[in-house]
Amino acid sequence: MKKNMRMNAEEELGRRARKVTREDVVEVLEKEGKAKTIVEKAGFLSQYWEDIKTSFALIRDWFNGSYDKVPARMIASLTGALIYLVSPLDLIPDWVPMAGLVDDAAILAFVFKLSKVDLGAYRQWKRRQDESDEEEGGGGR
Repeated sequence: MKKNMRMNAEEELGRRARKVTREDVVEVLEKEGKAKTIVEKAGFLSQYWEDIKTSFALIRDWFNGSYDKVPARMIASLTGALIYLVSPLDLIPDWVPMAGLVDDAAILAFVFKLSKVDLGAYRQWKRRQDESDEEEGGGGR
């Protein structure tokens, strides 16, 4: 059953990722707070919080043009997974006790496994950007 649910979740992610538009990207970026609330309420999702935060930041930097070293299909997959997380209507509706967020966890686990290299590269890039900003802002002190 668990494997079957994961396969269904992966298929659903694929369908949603193929349909992601720029409007979807804008919409999902506006829902970072909702994602945080969902993760806080469902403690077992907290294992994905760092990747969720990184995904929002990566998508935001890709969208505004400051980071382009990620394939568009990965942006679509990450956006699709985040839409799936914040949407109350998915394979198992989120309001179903216990099981309601299990499919969300399966989607997140799948997409974060696929995007591990891209998220790591983005984190390194972001760290260098932050260090560069600090050097520029605090160099004369």
